[in-house]
Amino acid sequence: MTTAQTVAPRYERSKVYDAIRENLWIHFTQMADFQDPAARPTVIVRGEGSTIWDDQGNELLDGLAGLYSVNAGYGRREIVDAMVAQLEQIPFVNAFAFASVPAAVLADRLGELAPLGGNARVFFTSGGSESVETALKLAKQYQSNRGFSNRYKTISRRGAYHGTTMGALSVNGVTSIKNAFGPLVPGARHVEMSNAYRSDDDGYDAIEKLVAFEGPETIAAIITEPVQNSGGCVPPASEDYFKKIRKLCDETGILMIMDEVICGFGRLGALFGSEVFGVEPDIITTAKGITSSYAPLGAVLVRKSVADVFNQGQKFNHGLTFGGHPASAAAGLANLDIFLREDLAGRSKIMGAYLRSELEAALGDNPIVGDIRGIGLFQGVELVKDRATKETPNDHEAMVWLTDELRRKGIMLRVDERVDPTTQFSPPLIITKEEIDRMVLELTACITEIGRRWGKIGSAH
Repeated sequence: MTTAQTVAPRYERSKVYDAIRENLWIHFTQMADFQDPAARPTVIVRGEGSTIWDDQGNELLDGLAGLYSVNAGYGRREIVDAMVAQLEQIPFVNAFAFASVPAAVLADRLGELAPLGGNARVFFTSGGSESVETALKLAKQYQSNRGFSNRYKTISRRGAYHGTTMGALSVNGVTSIKNAFGPLVPGARHVEMSNAYRSDDDGYDAIEKLVAFEGPETIAAIITEPVQNSGGCVPPASEDYFKKIRKLCDETGILMIMDEVICGFGRLGALFGSEVFGVEPDIITTAKGITSSYAPLGAVLVRKSVADVFNQGQKFNHGLTFGGHPASAAAGLANLDIFLREDLAGRSKIMGAYLRSELEAALGDNPIVGDIRGIGLFQGVELVKDRATKETPNDHEAMVWLTDELRRKGIMLRVDERVDPTTQFSPPLIITKEEIDRMVLELTACITEIGRRWGKIGSAH
């Protein structure tokens, strides 16, 4: 029997590369690119604070927090110890029939903290896609339990990313990742995103008109992100955008779902992104930052008045083997302790304002930077071919170069081309000013070089 102190075996580097080439299937990756033995993917082996290292010893400042998710930063021994202690006590509890102590305690704490009118019920999942899938199923069965079996449609936004399971993929607004998997779940309807840079209209009227056209008696839920990820850190175009959606849902019986898989757990400067906009949705989906990704965990937080409908009618016929895994729930509790003790949400608000000011100072007048936007430590820089026309550049090669050049400079950021090309900042919430300065400096140098290539920036710029 192994002990908690057992160290994972070391593998020869060449064998790891062989295993990647022959057996591993990296997500969203064309594995044919690695058939040449000289083509080696980056293998990450260690992390501390906001920095990660690959197997070659190269250091990378992680401006993406893993995948918008290592919110408390790397090297948090407190979370690891909590997981080990739980695994030593019991490694698994059947969530279909029993409860574990850490899952119950985490549900209790989250139920009190979530902006859902107080004392919400929590359904645990294994991750973000499962959280969205669960929320959609819950919304549809909620309507059916209330006697509205024809309420099966959903409304989401074009360009939005909500996950990859079939239901989540259906409400996705990113057509490039949907088209190969049809037919998808029927009833998914989409409206334009709310983007102040691209439109004077905040987009709410399109939702109201679609509800009227489809008939509110056919719609189960409206799902949106507080700040839309795909498209590049896009906040709503008006301060009352979500409040208007809340009012519409109240008037029509439609459920309001906030997808906070990215925006929750401090990313926007509050524990939950919904708080930033002063709204109380009916359902909040979470994952990623709930454990700072030290363990797989997601959660669907449900307003008690919605959850209680399942007490009178048919139970919620849904479950996941690893939903609320005891070790993951223990990680979530330790992570939450860190968040509250160190006020990481407040730190995100302060450091996000600093990041925004530095980006505007460095790139605000750059002729190929169209917009700098975001909230908290979720900021984006959108590139354009022409600032006057806001023309979107069609230069995939330049965007690939930008990502690769930043990595060569020791910076990990994301260039999102799914709508308009936007470089995203989503670092750990413990990021320092010095680290922010370094990221901004290197991104500015790269964007300036692209501007020269496009003939928009002279050597004297």
